[in-house]
Amino acid sequence: MPNVAHQSRCLPSWYGRQHKDSPEEVVRKLTHDVELLTLTEGGYVGGTLEEKKQSKKRELCEDVHKQLHCILNFIKDLTEEHAVADGNAREVTREQIESLEQFIKADLPVQLLTQLASLEFETRKDVMNVFSALLWPGLPKEVGQQILQYFRFHPLLFGTLMSGYAQEEIALHCGVVLRSLLRQGELVDLFLSSGQVFGLLGFTRHQSIDIAADAMYSLRTALLDHKEIAGPWLTAHCDEFFALYNPLLQCDDYVVERQAITLLSGILLEPSFRGAMMSYVSKTQYLQVVMNLLRDHSSTIQCEAFHVFKIFVVNPKKPAGVQQILFKNRDRLVVLLQSLHAVRSDDKSFAQDQQKVIARLLELTLPPKGQTSPAAQGPAAVPPSIPVMTTCAEQACADHAGVKAGLPIQSGHLVQL
Repeated sequence: MPNVAHQSRCLPSWYGRQHKDSPEEVVRKLTHDVELLTLTEGGYVGGTLEEKKQSKKRELCEDVHKQLHCILNFIKDLTEEHAVADGNAREVTREQIESLEQFIKADLPVQLLTQLASLEFETRKDVMNVFSALLWPGLPKEVGQQILQYFRFHPLLFGTLMSGYAQEEIALHCGVVLRSLLRQGELVDLFLSSGQVFGLLGFTRHQSIDIAADAMYSLRTALLDHKEIAGPWLTAHCDEFFALYNPLLQCDDYVVERQAITLLSGILLEPSFRGAMMSYVSKTQYLQVVMNLLRDHSSTIQCEAFHVFKIFVVNPKKPAGVQQILFKNRDRLVVLLQSLHAVRSDDKSFAQDQQKVIARLLELTLPPKGQTSPAAQGPAAVPPSIPVMTTCAEQACADHAGVKAGLPIQSGHLVQL
């Protein structure tokens, strides 16, 4: 990931300097600066020359930069973790708490987000760090609750972040802010229920590799960091979600396909997503996509596809259409699965799963005629023939040449349904 993604993890040493202005004065100045930035965006009020407008804008950005450093120091002073780390706890003043509350009441966090593209690069990082710091553990409970409620009920928060993803110069900063928010389960629930996750899905196909990867990272965070929340949501929105997600597995872009199949296997193998998994493996069109990925030139994609494919095979309640496709293609599938052993010969878990899946395939029979679903009838339901590889060694060499950098493989175990 780009370096910008790590800015929320730690703060530079100069953030610990003593701030001269009072907390109340810092919030007042920052509020005034943001208001002027908004006016500057629409056109400079006090003059007509472009140079004068840009000069005023630079001054405002510098002052915002300064005030945000002070805000970060206030937050740092308020955290219990900082007091313990220093070894001598500082007394939290009522003025500090009230100033941070005023910072929230003035809607400055989201106002700063809306002006992110107007700020200079270093100041954008400050905004990103402020969002992360506001959700640090250890803040006084009354302040932490107010901050969480502010984010939870703000009508523009996630929409503003998705608009930021559309602007290349601030997309990665917005990604870091989004993932900071998604550390909180309540905000994950809000993000998913708002429907903005479908907009995030679109950015996983962005022309910029960095933005596409960042969007996929945010999507993974939204779905897997709080599985107990994301699981029921995905079960309820399964058809809508996978209708938009499945094209990522067919886009002929190696990086996108690899990340998408890795995330898919991570979702379907999690117990929290059992409902979504059962829905997914009942669809013949999804089976066809996964079977085609088993033929991919990259062994990494093939192996991740196998972890999804095995769920279709071991499902004891296969729909007739799924069972028919598996039966008609089982001989080719067995040969193809056997060829995967050459590239994962050192993975005992993978080998065990492979043998179990092959055994299940060989046991398959055609479903009774009366149970064949309309969707599975006729040759159109059967994927293109899977070519038989000449030798395992040739396939292994071809796969090795096609492997590129990407997300790590999670081998997992055979799913017991």
